[in-house]
Amino acid sequence: MSVGKLFALTALLCVILHVQLVLGTACGSQVYNQTTHSCCGDQVYSKDTEERCCNAALLYNYKNQSCCDGNVVLGGDRYGCCGNTSYNIERQSCCSGQVGKGGAGYLCCGLQPYRTYNHRCCDGEVFKGRSRVTRCCGNKGYKYTTHDCCNGNVVPGGKSYGCCGNQSYSYSTQICCGGQMMSRSNQTCCNNVIHPGGTNYRCCGDNQTYNAVTHTCCKGHIVAGGWGQYCCGNNLTYDWSTQDCCNGQVVKGGKDYICCGNQTYNYYTQKCCNGHVGSSGARKRWGCCGNHTYRYKSHGCCGAETKTLYSKREYTCCVGKLLSGGINHKCCGNESYNSVKRVCCEGQVKKGGSDRRCCGSKTYSYRNQTCCNGNVKLGGGYEFRCCGNKTYNYKNASCCQGKVKPGGFLQFHRCCGAKTYNYRTQKCCVGNVRPGGLYYYCCGDKSYYTRTEGCCGTRRYNRTTHTCCGGKVKAGGSFHSCCGDRVYNYSSHACCGTRTYNRTTSNCCSSKIRLGGTNYGCCGTKTYNVTSHTCCGRKILPGGRDYRCCGKQAYNSKTHTCCERKNVLTGGTNHRCCGNQTFNALTHACCAGEIKPGGQYCCGSEPYNRSTHTCCGGQVKLGAGPYCCGLQPYNYNIQRCCSNKVVSGGAKMYCCGAQSYNYTIQNCCQNQVMPGGYAHACCGAEVYNRTSHNCCSYKVVSGGANHACCGNQTYNYTSQRCCQSQVKPGGSGHYCCGAESYDYKTHRCCGVKTYNFTTQSCCGRTEPYDSTTHGCCKAVLYDMTSQQCCSGQVQANTTSCP
Repeated sequence: MSVGKLFALTALLCVILHVQLVLGTACGSQVYNQTTHSCCGDQVYSKDTEERCCNAALLYNYKNQSCCDGNVVLGGDRYGCCGNTSYNIERQSCCSGQVGKGGAGYLCCGLQPYRTYNHRCCDGEVFKGRSRVTRCCGNKGYKYTTHDCCNGNVVPGGKSYGCCGNQSYSYSTQICCGGQMMSRSNQTCCNNVIHPGGTNYRCCGDNQTYNAVTHTCCKGHIVAGGWGQYCCGNNLTYDWSTQDCCNGQVVKGGKDYICCGNQTYNYYTQKCCNGHVGSSGARKRWGCCGNHTYRYKSHGCCGAETKTLYSKREYTCCVGKLLSGGINHKCCGNESYNSVKRVCCEGQVKKGGSDRRCCGSKTYSYRNQTCCNGNVKLGGGYEFRCCGNKTYNYKNASCCQGKVKPGGFLQFHRCCGAKTYNYRTQKCCVGNVRPGGLYYYCCGDKSYYTRTEGCCGTRRYNRTTHTCCGGKVKAGGSFHSCCGDRVYNYSSHACCGTRTYNRTTSNCCSSKIRLGGTNYGCCGTKTYNVTSHTCCGRKILPGGRDYRCCGKQAYNSKTHTCCERKNVLTGGTNHRCCGNQTFNALTHACCAGEIKPGGQYCCGSEPYNRSTHTCCGGQVKLGAGPYCCGLQPYNYNIQRCCSNKVVSGGAKMYCCGAQSYNYTIQNCCQNQVMPGGYAHACCGAEVYNRTSHNCCSYKVVSGGANHACCGNQTYNYTSQRCCQSQVKPGGSGHYCCGAESYDYKTHRCCGVKTYNFTTQSCCGRTEPYDSTTHGCCKAVLYDMTSQQCCSGQVQANTTSCP
């Protein structure tokens, strides 16, 4: 072949290849465009038609045909495949490759389809009955409202019944004990063994029973003391209202008291520290330091191991060590400093006062300087901020992307990228400043007025004339909404799936539009007039608004009642079901499955009237109650239950042991009622007037307002101080130093001695000294006229320090 022919053939192939690239792909001997057509076998078909490809070889119309296992069969868009055949999914079901009656609401039970609304599948067997009522018992079906499944056997029972072996029993009157049924009224089950004793009896250990009204079980031991009593160890009980159990011993206590070792304390007014009760100290204001209590506001506890109590006015605790210097002193590493005159920067004390701050290891005046990235810059106070390494006044400037721009807080400016904008009149949209302000939002990179406009994707539109549906702007504004990708007027129409309908003439039932409108409702896929008919089990039956469904029947609820969801019985308003009978709930009651006259409520198997009787411990007792005190009813408005006894009482009455008392004029002290009231309190077994006396060490002493206890006596804390249980002169501004008081304005405490801090100092927290004649060398006092301090040691001043 010549070179010229070869060149011509190559050019022809290039042309053919170019045509294929432009027009599409080959399908047999044809070329087609893949964006608009498809290839099935050797045939080209358009994607816009109703044709589809089956198994890449056969063309079929998907509207009236289906592709099942590679075969084209009759069908359509409402058909599915069952093996190599098709079936209507709305009227048929496919069960293990076989087509049977069914559709929506059907499931398979082996090879048989069944309707889930009124049938149940049990081990491959179909039973008639609503799925919400019928349950399976092996391969049998039963109605759980009237029967039970016990060990694979269907036996009479229902909601208030359980299984006991192969039998059913009533929860209200019986108990299953070790596979045997027993009566609740006179027997008790303990460790699967039946024992005598019914209501109010409990188990204690494996084989004992006891009456809970009179006794209590404490770790397997039956002890005297019934309801309201608690166990203390194995053999003791106590009344929690007046006693406590501390380390197995019953001690005085009750409400507001808890244990501290072997004794009790009032946790509102006292503190327990390592088993020791502090004489004073409210919970939130006082703490423990070793065995002592202290007030958080004025004292502290230093050292996790040493736990040294100190006055915050005189000392500071730094890293577990006590250092001199109280008020205004803070810690800087291991030393304390006066925060009024010094600043701690990176663990070092620097010169400066309350107006100085740290900038790295340097200090600066925050009033006229600012620290930016470790550098001190001009401009201070709360108005200046950092922008990189520069400062700016935020009132008239802003920092945008690391650069200072004009316009700040006072001009209502903010940053929009590298620019500033007025947020009252402008909007920042994707880094662009747009006109706007109140009621404006961003739509893409543009702003829009939300009261008249909307945003659809990134497009603005007028809400009075258009609507956004599926991300596209469509005609129709006020009173319009979306139904799929369509716009409709919701004042007259509604949406049903993706189609709209007129609400006055049609209804939407199961996503299908049906004729109807006002006063019509849906019953499955059909409509019915709700004023003259009722829908029961997807069937339309005669009966209007007063009718209800009972299984597949409709009944008038004003004259009849539905029992067990299937039986319509006479008796409408105020009537209830009792098994397969009806009764008037205003005059009768259904107790343990029997209709009984004489009340509206049940107490075990007996009815009772709440207005005249009360149910206590499963027994009907005379008296409206409505509360029980053991087995006796009582009225809380005029009576009280004290130690399981009903006593007279009512408003403003509390219990004191087995009797009641009026807390406005009486007090309860150690289970004894005594005259007193609001202004009185208990001191052991005595009552005292808190306005004129105090209780100190369980003894009443004169005092009252502005007085507190100091050992066995009282003192006026406005003019006196209590120092080591001794009353000393001094009121506000005075503190204790050992057994003496001192005026904090002129003196300080050094160990147990006071000194005038204007002329003296404290050495080693033990010895005051005159700083003009003496010095302190590491807690050692020395005479400066003959001695000197060299490297923490006292030496004679005859030679200079090395």
